[in-house]
Amino acid sequence: MELIVELGFPELPSGTIAPAAQELLDGLVAAAEAAGLLGDERTLHVYSTPRRLAAFIGGLGPRQPDRIVEVRGPSLAAALGTDGEYTQAALGFARSQGIPPEQLERRETPQGAYLFARREVPGKPATEILAAAVADVAGSLHFPRTMRWAKGAPRLPRPLGWLLALLDGEVLAVSIGPVAASDVTYAHRVLAPGSLPVGGHSDYPEVLRRGFVEPDRARRMQQIKAGVAAAAAAEGLVAEMPEALLEEVTDLCEWPRAFVGRFAPEYLDVPDPVLVATMVHHQRFFPLRDSEGRLAARFAAVRNGGEEDTVRRGNETVLAARLADALFFFREDLKTPFARRRDELKGIVYAPGLGSLYERSERLEALARSLGQAAGRGDLAPVLGRAAALSLCDRATALVRELPELEGTMGGAYAARSGEPAEVCQAIASRVRPRGGDDELPADDAGRILALADRLDQLVGFLALGKAPTGSQDPFGLRRAAIGALRLWELLPDLPLTPALADAAKGYADLLGDKALAAVDAVRPFLAARLAARAQETGHDPRIAQAVLASGIEYPSDVMRRIEALEAAAGADVWPRLVQAARRAKNLASEGSTDGAEGAEAELLREIRRLEAEGGDLLARRDYAGYLRRASELFEPLDRFFAAVMVMAEDPEVRGRRQALLYRAHTALSQVAEIAALSAAD
Repeated sequence: MELIVELGFPELPSGTIAPAAQELLDGLVAAAEAAGLLGDERTLHVYSTPRRLAAFIGGLGPRQPDRIVEVRGPSLAAALGTDGEYTQAALGFARSQGIPPEQLERRETPQGAYLFARREVPGKPATEILAAAVADVAGSLHFPRTMRWAKGAPRLPRPLGWLLALLDGEVLAVSIGPVAASDVTYAHRVLAPGSLPVGGHSDYPEVLRRGFVEPDRARRMQQIKAGVAAAAAAEGLVAEMPEALLEEVTDLCEWPRAFVGRFAPEYLDVPDPVLVATMVHHQRFFPLRDSEGRLAARFAAVRNGGEEDTVRRGNETVLAARLADALFFFREDLKTPFARRRDELKGIVYAPGLGSLYERSERLEALARSLGQAAGRGDLAPVLGRAAALSLCDRATALVRELPELEGTMGGAYAARSGEPAEVCQAIASRVRPRGGDDELPADDAGRILALADRLDQLVGFLALGKAPTGSQDPFGLRRAAIGALRLWELLPDLPLTPALADAAKGYADLLGDKALAAVDAVRPFLAARLAARAQETGHDPRIAQAVLASGIEYPSDVMRRIEALEAAAGADVWPRLVQAARRAKNLASEGSTDGAEGAEAELLREIRRLEAEGGDLLARRDYAGYLRRASELFEPLDRFFAAVMVMAEDPEVRGRRQALLYRAHTALSQVAEIAALSAAD
């Protein structure tokens, strides 16, 4: 049997459509599987447009299989009277299960003897099960914002307009709020307003296409890409098609048709990033470039049907107004030298409790210089100092207030217009990158260091105020800041974590006092948690990852390399010896002095020192696999040590010395990971 379900709405928020449609399909599949209606031979498809979410399941059985249900009742002691007859407890249990008392079974269980009822439950018809599933799944779809649209109806992002629910062409008896299921869908609102009867899935897509609706999202996106490219090529231009914009436009139209519009060439005086941001982020237009990569005074857009000339003129008018504003703001901003904007930052609050943007720029200036020194790039101090001092100045400009997404980009552009050195301008522009998990990292070292300083200042400040994310809530973007910091650290492998955090906290000393120092202890596990999540997302063994993180993240860029080295070692012959050596050393280890070691103690101490010396060179070269192989050689000296001495000797001095030896051995064995936390089977 085949099930087709469609929920019809006024236009839905674009970012919610595809996930909700997939959730609708997944929920119906789960319900069908739980009822035993769906086997391995199945056909699944999901459809979505701005006005509909639809799911198709083929391969459903007509009826749920019959099943045996067993229910445990009262204990035998409570079920039998002194005369051996069933008590009221037993008789009531039999009645509740719909069987005569003589069909009750007596069984022994680990808790004692009990009565059991065993009965056959006939399977329900698929129509009944799937009708209930449609109502349940539709009422439990997740959306960022929902509304009460009818009394007793489930919360949805828009009022439900219609419900199509067919099983093998027959309408399911189901309602969602006041909307009852039917065999009707609706065509394009403008091009073919009205209802369309549907006989089943076989004609569902074509019925909608005859009504000027393309229900297949992937096909609609391909139509947009091809249409925009063809419209641009007809003008001798190439369209810039960001993936995020394609995704959004796909969910804004049901019958996409591309066209090209124009704007006045004078607006090309505005920097490219401003034009692109205005077209892409505010108007959902595709910028067009010539063969040299220069922006043209034209754009490509997609209409949802409608008369082309009317839609084009409307879009050109709206874009012209926005570009006129941008040009005005840009020219006004240029009237003030960029460096003078820094004084205006004194009147802009960074965040309650964290001072002004001017104070933040002072912190970034000091922190960027110290990070550069620690990373071995003291030569960048002049560039870092100047770039950090000016890095927030664009926040005081009219254009960035109007287009916040251009922060950093416009800072670099305005700095260049003011005659700042190219390295300073590049670092200012790089400070905001990466903006997200997949965004490109800065290409310049000064920009990387300044961007890292920005994120460390953010993390220390907000965690000092106790603003750590809770659940899915992260209003201050701290998870994104941590991920960005870790990605930047990969490009700064020689920068240690502890002094970097200490310098970041130092910037808040006057403002937050001891809270700033305490925040350092909060930032470290916060970063470690992000590293653990990243390791799991990239397919690494979570136990191995936790063992590596337990040994510290002083050089964050090395964590993934250490995880990979430990995973490789776990599959090698040396692994059992390495784990056993680490665990035996840790069990009795205690910090102390090894002075006076003799006999087996002295032999072990020599081997530990040899590992420390040779291993130090391997660690300096970041040869973690080589270090683990070398560390496994400590197994035999440890084995001889345990065979020759009693660690827990009665003499406190001897006992302390031997425990100190094991502490030193454990420390040497734990440079790459806390191996003692693992087992030889891991």
